[in-house]
Amino acid sequence: MAISRRRFLGGGAALTAAATAAAHLQPQPAQAETPRTNAGLTALPALEVIALNRMAYGPRPGDIERVRTMGFNAYVEEQLAPAAIDDSDCDSRLAAVRLRLLDQLLPLAALSKPIAELWYLTNYNTLLDDAERKRPFHEVRVATWIRAVYSRRQLQEVLVDFWHNHFNINAASDVRIQVALPSYDRDVIRTHCLGNFRTLLEAVAGSTAMLYYLDNVHNRASSGVSGNENYARELFEQHTLGVANYLRGYTNAEGVSANADGHAHGYVDMDVYEAARCFSGWTVANGENNRAGTGEFFYDPDWHDPDAKTVLSVDGQPTIAAGQGAQDGRLVLDMLARHRETARNLCTKLCRRLIADNPPASVIDAAVDTWMAHLDADDQIRRVVRTILLSEAFQSTWGQKIKRPFAAIISYLRATGAELPSDTLDIADSYWMRIFNEYQHTGQRLFAWPTPAGHPDLMSYWANSNGMLRRWELPFVLAQNWGGNVQVDLLGQVDLNATCVQIVDAWIARLCGYTISSNTRQALIDFLAQGGDPDQPPQPTAEPPDWGDPLAVQDRALTLVQLLAASPDFQAR
Repeated sequence: MAISRRRFLGGGAALTAAATAAAHLQPQPAQAETPRTNAGLTALPALEVIALNRMAYGPRPGDIERVRTMGFNAYVEEQLAPAAIDDSDCDSRLAAVRLRLLDQLLPLAALSKPIAELWYLTNYNTLLDDAERKRPFHEVRVATWIRAVYSRRQLQEVLVDFWHNHFNINAASDVRIQVALPSYDRDVIRTHCLGNFRTLLEAVAGSTAMLYYLDNVHNRASSGVSGNENYARELFEQHTLGVANYLRGYTNAEGVSANADGHAHGYVDMDVYEAARCFSGWTVANGENNRAGTGEFFYDPDWHDPDAKTVLSVDGQPTIAAGQGAQDGRLVLDMLARHRETARNLCTKLCRRLIADNPPASVIDAAVDTWMAHLDADDQIRRVVRTILLSEAFQSTWGQKIKRPFAAIISYLRATGAELPSDTLDIADSYWMRIFNEYQHTGQRLFAWPTPAGHPDLMSYWANSNGMLRRWELPFVLAQNWGGNVQVDLLGQVDLNATCVQIVDAWIARLCGYTISSNTRQALIDFLAQGGDPDQPPQPTAEPPDWGDPLAVQDRALTLVQLLAASPDFQAR
């Protein structure tokens, strides 16, 4: 039976208020079944629980036991080789799902199409509905949810999300980026997420999505037209060296210390200007300026500045000779990808994503050493990620991050065995559009974050009252027809003949995988028992809130699971 919103909010009001206050606190230390300690100070969940919450979007039923049986190291190696993992169930779901477009139910056909087959959608001289033009964007969003919930290649999904954030593009800002998104997701991010960073960096630089998002598509340095510096600046500030290596106050890098390759250890504004000249002419075959309209990368020599350039120079002399054409940009990418400060910036971000907001310097240093030792390896990123995952810091840290909204709702859907929807023609719009509409209120916007820096990855940003309230509502809202029609058979998974204590403990094991704080556990037991004997099955109360209604126990059991998902213990990772 579907719960009314009134019953949900009324039945859970007291615990929701308590959870609101708890959100401002760090999660309580977890008590593992077999306690493991960090220097004797902090009790930790079992290692398989840590792994499934940070290498994956949380456990599905059976996952904890599976990882415990195979062993943590074996699980790491399995996840580092995603192509060898049978993902046929997820593939079947992607093939079967239908997205409503106007009055048609269509498969996710754009996911596999090259950009040249989709570029016609950007032509506003053709009579197309806006919904049709945006279809590639929506398809990638649908596929992202399906893969996060059902894919067995969980580490790959986590890293795809990481690289999408690092090389952020706001697809919602431009229909041309929306049309390019399937290619960007498939050919750039997914293809290289565990590969070589230098290769990934050039794939991003030459992608239609990034060329439009950061305006290098307009970077022309000829015929009296000035170039565009947007991409070049973000290349230094976000994609490689990071803003921490900006040499504030310097007009050029002359006299500053050099790295092992003889290039400046940081960058100045002049490096940005010179790099922009290097990337002039890197544009798109967009049907303009007598070019073909394929939407693919296009190098225009007539737009390129052919003169020598001075990038990351410590003596003021040119580092890139004249007359090399498109190779100028590749040489800049070479310098930045091999730079030790790029390694430190990227390794710090990876450790922050996989371990804690403030990861130990020792694991960052180890990751940097691995990065620099394998600059030319095809699996450079895989080696770095392995170093991080096998570190003592990864295995002995818990609760120093909270799940961002996407991870929070996906982990709930995975734990409860949810079934995501497929659109039908018997409703006025799309279930998927309803999901996206409700989800966007949490503050995390997949492929639509407005700034190049991507979504923040700090607990302090996400632990705010408005964002928390929105994410707490999602388990209830998405299960409603008007909220997305996600099918979650909670009643089929609750034994109402068990005692209140048994029911609560069963769901704690299912959603969290470890013994949560005693205060939260007791609050959940009290909520389910409603003043009755907690060592007996839950019973309707003769007084408010149940008035003897036997269905109230079912409502209460459903609400119990959703309230547990709102607890600081479930939100920790």
